[in-house]
Amino acid sequence: MKRMRYFSAAMIFFSFLVSGVIFTYLYAKNIDEDQQKRDIVAENIYSSVHEEIYMPIVVSRTMAADTFLQEKLLHESEYSVEDISSMFAAYLKRVRSEMHYSSAFVISEKTRRYYSARGIEKLIDPLTSPYDIWYQLFIESGKTYDLDTDRDQANGFRWTVFVNYRITDAAGNLLGVCGVGVIMTNLQGIFEDYESKYKVKINLVDPDGLVQVDTKESDIENAYITEAIVDNASADHYTYSSRGVNGFRMTRYMKELEWYLVVQGINSRFVNIVYSYIILAVCALLFLAVFFIVEHFAVKDNVKSFSTDGLEDPVTGIPNREYLREAYGEEGVFNTTRYKSIAVFDVDNFRTINENNDGADVLKSVVSFANDFFAWKGLLIRWTDDDFVALLEMPVDDAVEKFKEFCFTVNRELGITVSVGVTEVNLSDTIKVNYYRAVQKCYLMKEKGGNGVCKN
Repeated sequence: MKRMRYFSAAMIFFSFLVSGVIFTYLYAKNIDEDQQKRDIVAENIYSSVHEEIYMPIVVSRTMAADTFLQEKLLHESEYSVEDISSMFAAYLKRVRSEMHYSSAFVISEKTRRYYSARGIEKLIDPLTSPYDIWYQLFIESGKTYDLDTDRDQANGFRWTVFVNYRITDAAGNLLGVCGVGVIMTNLQGIFEDYESKYKVKINLVDPDGLVQVDTKESDIENAYITEAIVDNASADHYTYSSRGVNGFRMTRYMKELEWYLVVQGINSRFVNIVYSYIILAVCALLFLAVFFIVEHFAVKDNVKSFSTDGLEDPVTGIPNREYLREAYGEEGVFNTTRYKSIAVFDVDNFRTINENNDGADVLKSVVSFANDFFAWKGLLIRWTDDDFVALLEMPVDDAVEKFKEFCFTVNRELGITVSVGVTEVNLSDTIKVNYYRAVQKCYLMKEKGGNGVCKN
């Protein structure tokens, strides 16, 4: 009887082994066919996105090199406000209409006037308007151009991809910024067509994994796909990664945009069936293994540990921006009355400090002092590089006094200075707008020489 039991078990094992070989062959064959199909779809998506975005970059580059714009900005003060406004309006109206863009603009570094096809729209002032902080960030980045996703105030606050291009004179001195805006509707239409036809999900994300283009508007600049950044995709080809049992992700770096194109989906129905059979076969083999083990040995349970990655800054050990999104959802709004104030602070002249010292050690020391001072009544987040965001449970005035002590101690103990901007949390605004108000104050402190605190 025992011999017959082992013979039956051996026959079952052999049957599943043969089935496994057959199904593995069919699975591999189907995977190859699916991969070829995905490659074709992905290349078509890349070409469509590249064509839609690259041309605005070329147009903005041409505008920045136009001697008309350069000369008018150089001699701006020699014209009356009406004349210079009229000249820029005519030029930008022509660019907008001929190239079919939603907007075209020029910003003068000297006067901070924002010229559009309608003339002077406003004066750019990052210190008083949260929506103008992008200009200061772009200028300080040192980049020749960049792309910025935002709602266009001049076009009904519709989601728009702006191309910002630096204008300089022959000596390389900054004259201003120009560019065009492309309403996201066209890109979303392209994405929707491909998503519907090929049952995939398409996104453009920035180097932090923050979604910049999506067919779902609530995810734009709110959702993250940080796992795509870990793929280390190049500009030459897509990087393929598996998602779960039956999903895939293809990522490609778009060099001109400095964004990543991410295509996600699931494999074909046949692959699902094959997976089911393979899983069944594996389960049967495991059953047989257990069957033989039970005959001779006692079974002990194994406990697998679980860890969550991606929410902690590897340098300082504190939460990162992704943690904030996980905590407060895709819409990016506070869902608690716990925090009374928000602060943004960074290390003054960090680039120079980093060149002469170990920047990581400096940041760790700054975080250590912050933890000592606030102990910790709130939440400290590493935002980017040497920028930190603090959500505090204390009122603004108390936070200001604490940060003054913090700045003094950091200067005394580390020999460096820190600039801090503090503002009261407004629960009716998004976290992004609250952050912009605080970062304005931080920049205002830097304009005053740093090493201090500025509040609203």
